[in-house]
Amino acid sequence: MRFHLLFLLCAISFSLYSQNDTIALKNGKKIYGEIKNIQSNVLTLETSYSDSDFKINFKEVIGIKIQKICFVLLTKGIRRTGYVKSNKPNYFTITTKDKVKETFKLTDLISLDELSEEYWDRFKFNIDLNYTLTKANKASQFVIEGNLSYRDLKWISNSSFSALNANQDNTEDIQRTEVKADIKHILPKKWYLLSNLGFLSNTEQAIESRYTIITGIGRYLLFTQQLSLGFNFGLNFNIEKFNDATSKNSSSELYFGSEFDMFDFNDFKLITNFNLFLSKGELRRVRADYTINIQYDLPLDLYIKTGFKFNYDNQSAITGSNSDYLFTSGIGWSFNK
Repeated sequence: MRFHLLFLLCAISFSLYSQNDTIALKNGKKIYGEIKNIQSNVLTLETSYSDSDFKINFKEVIGIKIQKICFVLLTKGIRRTGYVKSNKPNYFTITTKDKVKETFKLTDLISLDELSEEYWDRFKFNIDLNYTLTKANKASQFVIEGNLSYRDLKWISNSSFSALNANQDNTEDIQRTEVKADIKHILPKKWYLLSNLGFLSNTEQAIESRYTIITGIGRYLLFTQQLSLGFNFGLNFNIEKFNDATSKNSSSELYFGSEFDMFDFNDFKLITNFNLFLSKGELRRVRADYTINIQYDLPLDLYIKTGFKFNYDNQSAITGSNSDYLFTSGIGWSFNK
């Protein structure tokens, strides 16, 4: 009986050990555990003998072997899903469920995530809070922003919201609400299809409501281990209602957009985008949106963030301003970081 129990325990221990991921380092050492992800040239490893995860500089890694299926992002915008294993130093092979194998250099790897069978693990969420209070004129400003994203092999979706409420003696309250939801379908050779729904309400520009529907196509012009640059274009349909005597407006526009993302600079991140809208019905109408967000990560999934948004419309409402901007600075928290 004791022999059978001992044999069973050894078998279980061997099974658990054999399911460990493996990391081979330049110094000849090997580390066993569970690779959670690779982001910004940092490999995060969970082990049974440590209370906290290990952070390993990925530049020191010459080989990896992962038991679970992974989502891998490579340079040139290549995306793959499969099992990852190094058969020789400084290279790795991705094997899909259909047994198709491709080999790449480790230096081509931008990010890696274990593709969890749990649906909710594919979501990421963050929320920012910003508050300003000044004694002069009893001025106060409160801004809340948030973002929810989902990603799998061929689909990337992102939803965001931003709400501003500013009060000051002897002036009308300022309110601004913006909601966006977009989805991308990834195509071969760095191309993607894009669809976006948006809502904007802005007292500064006398916009009671502006609904936008965008469809288009885009392509990554640059994709490296540190940054990406993409360009997209398409059509936008507007439905607008204003706070003054300006008549309701429905129009179609040509849309051009670009996005620049710096994501591999340790705890520092920067993302900026510019969108240009040219009206098809009113050729002289030009609208433009610009945003930039700078973020620095802190422990406990916290971060500090500074952002700037700018909106321009050369044919704004009668009582509205042609331009408006929003500057924020505060602290945030992320889920499934």
